[in-house]
Amino acid sequence: MTWKEQQELKRIKASERWLWQPRFYGADTELVVFPGPYNVGIANLGYQFLLSRLLQLNKSFDRFFIDPRLPSATSLDTERSLLDYGRWDITLPFEENLLELIKLLMKLDIPLEASARDYPVLNAGGAMALINPELVSFIADEVFVGEADEEWPEKRNRAERKVAKNFGVHSVVTSSQSVFRDTMLIEIARGCMWSCKFCFYRQAYGAIRFVPKERVLNTMATLKEQGFEKVGFVAANVSDVPWLKDILNYGKDLGMRVSVSSLAVETLSQEVMRLLRTLGVQQLTLAVEHGDEKVRKQLGKPFSDEDLINTLKAAEALGYRGVKLYFINGITPDWRFNAESASKLLNDIRKAVKMSIKVSASVFVPKPGTAMKDEAFPSEQLIDMERKMLLSNSAGISFAFEPYWEAQKEFVMSRLSPEDLPTFVSILNEKGERKAIQFFSEKYSN
Repeated sequence: MTWKEQQELKRIKASERWLWQPRFYGADTELVVFPGPYNVGIANLGYQFLLSRLLQLNKSFDRFFIDPRLPSATSLDTERSLLDYGRWDITLPFEENLLELIKLLMKLDIPLEASARDYPVLNAGGAMALINPELVSFIADEVFVGEADEEWPEKRNRAERKVAKNFGVHSVVTSSQSVFRDTMLIEIARGCMWSCKFCFYRQAYGAIRFVPKERVLNTMATLKEQGFEKVGFVAANVSDVPWLKDILNYGKDLGMRVSVSSLAVETLSQEVMRLLRTLGVQQLTLAVEHGDEKVRKQLGKPFSDEDLINTLKAAEALGYRGVKLYFINGITPDWRFNAESASKLLNDIRKAVKMSIKVSASVFVPKPGTAMKDEAFPSEQLIDMERKMLLSNSAGISFAFEPYWEAQKEFVMSRLSPEDLPTFVSILNEKGERKAIQFFSEKYSN
């Protein structure tokens, strides 16, 4: 371990605040792995669920994150070799995390195939167990399929997709280095009331279900008593929760700061916007996806341009300073139509309001298990043309584009089969990650 890595470990540990006291030493210690950077992993509710369950059962654990700032083969809490741990509990929320896990096992010379490995035992769960179950099952000794619930860790191998009856995850630790700085996250709903054709979330978690309101209120009270001042409410669309205003008012009474994940135009009321503003929220986040009303409706987003603009006018009147809008590039094959319709909508918004407008644009990836799974993955050339036209026709708008390379990784890792894994590993070793991803992106696109 380098001196710089040691200092980073110290900074992270000093930045953390735990709800319950963890136990890092013991004969039963398990390694809880997030195959990605610390600031993202510590803000992931799937990872927080694993920590929470082990804490509730008074089990000892250590943690590991794949982070370029941290030691590449040493645990976070006790600074031991990863190979000292016979059991790894791994959450795989995204395709990137599955790729990073493969690279980690290769680096440590641990066999990728579960049947060829005696040590360590890998217990995996998360969305990737549903998106690419064949590859996850090939690598992991135990796969916990479906929603996080209290069956884990007593049951670690669950093949059937199960809807949790008792759910409602919240953070047990936060950090000033988290992407949600010093924020304790609280799940307030699971599933989704919409059926967006491109989205896997509804397929994985079903129709929307709400965490009991009293449970959320009690969690907030406990966090306040323990000295936590900021909470973040998490759901597919927070505004879909019918009693959202009640927990916002309670947060106001407690003197807590509040943040929320994405909101839905269709269910966002002026009362909720007003409450959020009084709690310090200055920017709305809304998923638009496409600039054309008919296309949005076909995708599962039924709100009109007028609905969106009226919502933003109301927000501006309440004192909001900006809005962040999510779009998906390449979601129809007609790049010119995509760009022109998005530019028109954005220019109409810019004329209607003076608040800052930020656009975060991802690349369309046809997800296995969705209604659009058989659609073509757009080429980099088409995405570049769409984005250039967007930029040239949308003055006064701030854009942040997901790199095409990241979408390629998502596309490949959602489809990579156990049969293709040896070839993938071979190219990865000989020519590097980018060449391996490009090779299989072309293969799976044909």
